[in-house]
Formats: sequence, structure tokens, C-alpha cells
Amino acid sequence: MSSPQVTFVSSLHDCLSYTQAMLRSLEASVDLARHQLVLIDDASSDGTSDFLDSLENRPEITILRNSENLGFAASNNKAAAAARHPILVFINNDLEFSEGWLAPMLEALSHAPQAGAVGNVQRNFATGLVDHAGIFFDLDGLPTHAHKNRRQPPRGKLLERNAVTAACLAIRAETFRSVGGFDESYRNGCEDVDLCMKLKKAGYRLYVALDSVIRHHISISPGRNRHNDRNTETFRRRWSSYSRQLGEKEWPREYFRRYARYWWRMNPKLAAKALLMRAGLRH
Repeated sequence: MSSPQVTFVSSLHDCLSYTQAMLRSLEASVDLARHQLVLIDDASSDGTSDFLDSLENRPEITILRNSENLGFAASNNKAAAAARHPILVFINNDLEFSEGWLAPMLEALSHAPQAGAVGNVQRNFATGLVDHAGIFFDLDGLPTHAHKNRRQPPRGKLLERNAVTAACLAIRAETFRSVGGFDESYRNGCEDVDLCMKLKKAGYRLYVALDSVIRHHISISPGRNRHNDRNTETFRRRWSSYSRQLGEKEWPREYFRRYARYWWRMNPKLAAKALLMRAGLRH
């Protein structure tokens, strides 16, 4: 039985050399002719537009262009609306793919209970260490990458988390539309975690496909962190009550996992707090 057809979606703003490397690795790892790739140029100024001109005649590639820079959320929503296939796979232009990365994500999306979206393991391109194997929430209800800077991801095939990054994210197009897509009030940050919160509230679950491993050039896009404070405030205003509840359950476990091999680096007060919370003696 053949795998389902998908629409890959990637928003581009400058960083042409990374885009070209991403596309080479994508074509080396999947049969792109079976699928659709939607590339949206978010008002680049570095030659990206001319490069996209060279792809215009390929039937599997759809090219869209913004006359002004709209940001990650708006660009990806616009690109997703042009999808021809029932599954969307959002991909950053600063990724490099490995052989066999797609199948575990599609398998999880098809068969994991109440799967709303599926992420994967992402290694920092520069260090080789894990950058992402899902997202957890701290005691303030703010998102943090799980297993960051570990040599190896968790064992197994599937891991349920409360959120995953949209740097590489598989989701059914119908599901994406049903929760309103990415919220465009965010600007290049938190829109993916906001999407996950909407999915959870709608009864879906989020997973990491642990057999899908790719490499990520971390935060190379221009202006990537320019709106962090505003994005964080927007997220707090909408989700802090819920995300703090998640953090109270997740943070103690994640704190001990982080320092399992380096216990001498633990903050004594935080370690005591985490221990009491795990024992159900303190909130």
C-alpha cells in the first residue's frame, strides 16, 4: 500500500542558500513528483524570487509570492490554502532531511490515537545534539524544547507531548482548517505552540515520531527573535491558565530528566521543589 500524498508547505524569507540545500535534501529523501510542494516567498530581497522563477514550470511545485513581509503564520496559512492533498507537512527552509524521515510521521498521523499533529526529532546542525523532541511547559506555563542538547532522543517509536514545533509538522488539512490554522496575531514565534493548544482543546493529541530524524540550522531567518516579547505576552494572555496546569504536571519530571546525568548541577531549591511536586506535596 502506497503512502498518502502530501502537500509540503514552506515559507521563505531570504536565506537562499539554505532554501536550496533544503530542497536538495527534500528531493533526495522523498519522491516529490508524487506530492505537492508549495513555496511562498515572503518578500525576500536576496535572489530567492529569481530562484523560484526557475521552478515555475514544475507541475509538482506551486509558487506564491507576498508583496510585503507577512511573517510565518500568515504566509503558511496562505500557502496551506493552495494545498491539493489531504495532509500538510510544514517545513522550514533551514532544514536538511534524512532518508526515511517522512514515513514515521505519516504512520503516526494515521494510526496514533486522536492524532492531531505529529512532529519529529530535530538535531542542531552545528552541534549534532538534539534540539527538539517535543515541547513541554515550565512552571510559568511557557514552552521549552524537550530533550534539548541531549546526545540521543528518547527511545521508542512514538512520544506524546503537549506541543511540537512547526519547523517540521504533519497535520491533516481538514484538521488545520477546523482550528483556524496559525493565529496571525503572532509574528514569527509561538504560533505553532498556539496551534497545538487549539488542537488539544479540540480533543486532539500531539506526538513526536522518534524514528523521523532531521537536521535544523537553528533560527537563521532574519528577524527571527524580534517579536519574542510580544509573542510571549500574547501567548500568556490566551493560554497561561491552561499551560500552567500542564507545566505543573510536566516540569518536575523534565527537571530531573535534564539533570539525570549531571545531578551536581541541580539547583537545590528547584530540585526540592520538583521532588515535592512529584510527591504531590506542593503546588
